[in-house]
Formats: sequence, structure tokens, C-alpha cells
Amino acid sequence: MPNYTVVLNEEIARIARREIKNEITPLVKKNLELKKRVSALSKTIAELESKVAKLEKAVGFEEVIEVQLSEEEVNRARVTPRYILNVREKYDLSRNQMAKLLNVNANSIYLWESGRATPRFEAKAKVIQLRDMGKRKVNELLNSLENDTEE
Repeated sequence: MPNYTVVLNEEIARIARREIKNEITPLVKKNLELKKRVSALSKTIAELESKVAKLEKAVGFEEVIEVQLSEEEVNRARVTPRYILNVREKYDLSRNQMAKLLNVNANSIYLWESGRATPRFEAKAKVIQLRDMGKRKVNELLNSLENDTEE
């Protein structure tokens, strides 16, 4: 007499494999489509980044002060209108000169000092770093900027 439990278990396993295959096949196809889409988007991003770099080079866009502070340090710092004015006065900078150093619009400096606006994260970090620089270093940066614009 045959063992019914073995036959029954084999049949259940066979049906379960078929059901699993039916459920997984669409997911595998969707996963493949998503991988292709991610790959295409990655290529597009790389192309756009290279175009931006070329445009920045053509325009002469250059970061004078690179952000070297952690996010926590920048968020902890209190950059008030008076603070920004003090930094500017410490180095005898005009609004235009400070704007060039921070790579922002001169009108932004005015708005920050008047309290009508606050600097964004990157500009805030640059203001903090500018404060910690020496007067010679700031003058060197300004001279290098002016030499670059003359060329």
C-alpha cells in the first residue's frame, strides 16, 4: 500500500512552487524595469553634472570659501544680523566684496544685515568660516578673485 502522506506532501510542494512562481514572475519583471530606469537616470545625472561643471568653468563660477564645517556646528552657531555686520566690519569689506567671497548676491548681504532674511545653510557656514580667517587670508582671497575677473 502506497504512503499517501509522501505523495500528498510532494503534490502540495509542487503546487506551492507553481503558485510562488506565478507571484514572483511579475515582481522580477518590475524589478528589472526599475533597475533599467535607475541606470538610465544615473547616466542622465552624470551627463548633467558634467554639463554643469563645464558651464561653471565657462562662467567662471568658483567657490572661494569651501564649507568645511559639520552640519551640527553650523546649526549650533547663531548667525545674527549684527554678527554678519561685525564680520564684514572686522575685515573692512564692502557688501560687494563680502558677497563675492561668499558667492552670493550683494543684496543678500544687505537683507541679512537688516534682518529681513537669514542666510541659508551653505552661506551661513561660509560666514562662520570667514569669521575665523585672518585679515591677510581674506585679502588674498579677494585679490585672487579680482585677478580672476580681470583675466
